[in-house]
Amino acid sequence: MNGTEAGTAALITFLVTQGVKALFKLFGKDVSGGAAAFVAIFAGAVVFFFNGLVALLPPEQQQAFTAAFGFIAAVLGAFGVHYTYKHVAGK
Repeated sequence: MNGTEAGTAALITFLVTQGVKALFKLFGKDVSGGAAAFVAIFAGAVVFFFNGLVALLPPEQQQAFTAAFGFIAAVLGAFGVHYTYKHVAGK
């Protein structure tokens, strides 16, 4: 994994973590402290696992799998961006 891939994986992990925290908050659950660390570790492990899984797939299936994973990451990332903005803006 080169520097660009590692940076992208870290950004995706951060956004997915924030998105999961936002979803939990939407359902009335507080994810902070140790629980937030667990969510971050789990999100990082999932990103790392799916990157390895894509490498094992035949080339004709990699694009579809990457698109599906990208969609899920984009939705959770959108929640994460919104949650982070609200947290930083103080609203």
